[in-house]
Amino acid sequence: MEPVATLTYADAMASGKQFDVLWVPAGAVDASTIPKEEIAFIAQQAPKAKYVMSVCGGAVQLAFAGRPCGKTSNDQQGVLSSNSGGNSQGYPVGTEGSMGRRWNVWTSSGVAAGSDMALAFVEHLAGREVARFIRGGIEIPEVTEQDDPFATFHGLV
Repeated sequence: MEPVATLTYADAMASGKQFDVLWVPAGAVDASTIPKEEIAFIAQQAPKAKYVMSVCGGAVQLAFAGRPCGKTSNDQQGVLSSNSGGNSQGYPVGTEGSMGRRWNVWTSSGVAAGSDMALAFVEHLAGREVARFIRGGIEIPEVTEQDDPFATFHGLV
């Protein structure tokens, strides 16, 4: 059975509904191809979400929405730098630590690294044993944010 959307971005914004977790998946990284409603939704939701998460190009969408996203996807840093005012380290200019509140922002590099981030998030919410059980069930090797076999490939080290 295919999942069915129950709200549009416009409906969610009009209702004032606030989500606890905002997950911005990989997607378009060119402002002209991202729906304006999507950017407006991210901009509205991110400040009050308990957790903001992005995978790959999702960090670019967060930047377009004016949200801090810390160090971003290794393969999207050039896009951030050229399209959204980011600097060479992939930090959106003027957002790092400047929003006046603590952020619980989770970002991952490429799409495959999103699995590691999601499992780290499960560990954060439900504990190490739950995350390890899930990891073992879907057979994803255990890694940490310090283990990036692609850092050299992307010129980060």
